[in-house]
Amino acid sequence: GIPEIIYAEHKTLEQVLDIVESIMKKEELLIISRFKNNNDIISALKDKFKIHNSEKVLIIGELPKPVAKVLVISAGSADNPITDEVYYTLKAIAIEPVIFRDRGIAHPTRVIEAIQEGIKNNVKVAVVIAGMEGALASFVSSLVNMPVIGVPTSVGYGYKAGESALIAMLSACTPNLAVVNIDGGIRAAVIASLIAKNSYNNENV
Repeated sequence: GIPEIIYAEHKTLEQVLDIVESIMKKEELLIISRFKNNNDIISALKDKFKIHNSEKVLIIGELPKPVAKVLVISAGSADNPITDEVYYTLKAIAIEPVIFRDRGIAHPTRVIEAIQEGIKNNVKVAVVIAGMEGALASFVSSLVNMPVIGVPTSVGYGYKAGESALIAMLSACTPNLAVVNIDGGIRAAVIASLIAKNSYNNENV
């Protein structure tokens, strides 16, 4: 299933710690999203729980064994905070990310190599993370016979912190491309995990 997700951007450290302690009495794992200083949480909980840290997300608890795979392609290193959010959320939902970073549309051969590797790994869904003009998502979706989830990011020279990437992805003509909101890494990972798990289960009926 999908672990409990705490949206912590406007919560105090004390509020987050209270929620963690309450949830971890019943659950083995939870996700903390967008707290202002992850190091404060780590310092308070490192002796109690296994913690996996990235800029935008913390995973509290042991990661489960993967049961399926998802292809993850990001356009540039500036997208890494959201790419990490996708990566760790997938790991927390028992999905192994087949991940390729810095595969922007300026180097299409590197994008194609990533797609080919994903196909070799029998992935059934892809997550594409891109800022700027967001062209990577429509390019990838035009080359694959699987659902693609586009994640526009608020980086680059694009209009109004990601709106140009969002509009470009929403306007793409490829019918297998669906789009989440700007910087919506967790939502993209959850949707991709459900597609991947359902595909895996159907193959193994």
